[in-house]
Amino acid sequence: MTPRSVSPLAPQSRLDPRLPRLALAAVAVTAAMLAAPLQGARTGQAEAGRDGWNVAEEPARGWRRVVASPRPVRIVEIEAIRAMLDSGVVTIASGGGGIPVVADEEGQLHGVGAVIDKDLTAALLASAVDARLLVITTNVEKVALNLGKPHQKWIDTMTLQEARAYLAEGVHFPAESMGPKIRGVIDFLEKGGERAIITSPGNAARALKGEAGTQILP
Repeated sequence: MTPRSVSPLAPQSRLDPRLPRLALAAVAVTAAMLAAPLQGARTGQAEAGRDGWNVAEEPARGWRRVVASPRPVRIVEIEAIRAMLDSGVVTIASGGGGIPVVADEEGQLHGVGAVIDKDLTAALLASAVDARLLVITTNVEKVALNLGKPHQKWIDTMTLQEARAYLAEGVHFPAESMGPKIRGVIDFLEKGGERAIITSPGNAARALKGEAGTQILP
């Protein structure tokens, strides 16, 4: 096999600047933690007042700074990514969701304090490069309904319509874990993707053969 070049790229993920600042910050606390815990409520409130931070108390972990976790709308350097792929480069891009930016009225980009969901960014990137398959890895082999409950059920195959319905029920896919993965899969398939897989890293190779993971189809 001929060796191929591998290149990482940290592109900017553009957000919708029309979203109000408070709406951007209205996210699950556990999905957007930054830095070390703050020592107590008094310290947290002091830091918030001094630096304009949003802070929140997380159960069993104390006070922490929280930032927005908005949906990305465009990957700024997508043309560069496409060019690298077209030239045969194995491209690693948008790790951690990318660098969050918004455009002002003149089109100039500015960085903002946010943690972009990596699963939604992966789906956006996959659609932008016309990928046929999206694989999202997590810490379980398959998606489950009623996870952790007596009537828990592991899912081998799911349709786009079923994914929408299960997500709408609001009880199967927590916002801080499986929820964004399902939302990303739905986005990808709605934009023309042919197949998506959710599985653990160790089962990815088997999942590509249809032997593991949850397969989601249009």
